[in-house]
Amino acid sequence: MNSSSSLERCCLITVGATVGFQSLIETALNPDFWRFLSARGFTKLRIQCGPDAQWAEDMLATTKEKVPSGIEIKIFATRKNLMKEEMTLCKPVEGRRSQGLVISHAGTGTILDAWKLGLPIVVVPNSSLLDDHQTEMARHLAKEGYATMSSTDCKDLQEAIHKSELLADENKFRWPTHSVQANSTAKTRLWEMAPVEIEKEQDTQMIFD
Repeated sequence: MNSSSSLERCCLITVGATVGFQSLIETALNPDFWRFLSARGFTKLRIQCGPDAQWAEDMLATTKEKVPSGIEIKIFATRKNLMKEEMTLCKPVEGRRSQGLVISHAGTGTILDAWKLGLPIVVVPNSSLLDDHQTEMARHLAKEGYATMSSTDCKDLQEAIHKSELLADENKFRWPTHSVQANSTAKTRLWEMAPVEIEKEQDTQMIFD
């Protein structure tokens, strides 16, 4: 048996606080997706659903008997500090928790927070927003090797998760992880780290993304 099989492993899915992303939530609540995560050693699936939290709770209630044993699913609307309260659950802890994963809409705040913690991230653009600006962002990040891009299709997302694990191994020394400071107010801007073609994201960034 794999020695990591007894460790916790968390997958966090986040869609942002103010705008819904039901197609991604539907995939996250697909029993096939649960079985895939379970087979890869995940023990926790935490889904931040924004305004669709109650809708997601109702959907989960109809299929709860299909949740694989050994995996816990938690739905919530928002967190005051998503990085400290949720993303840190994806960080490895020796002897207790193995490396987890963040699956996110293409919100710059979420992406930067995942980078700071050194977490693998799959970016799923919400193509219904603002002239589909998130797709441009996700393509750029995937091209530069900062993240893995996926659609909301269940099979596509599964493949992206596999690729993200490989990419995380390649990126271990690409940038250092950061400690989470309780009173930190400084915020790195994505367009200071990436080419100018995505600078317009500054005008569309949401306060809780």
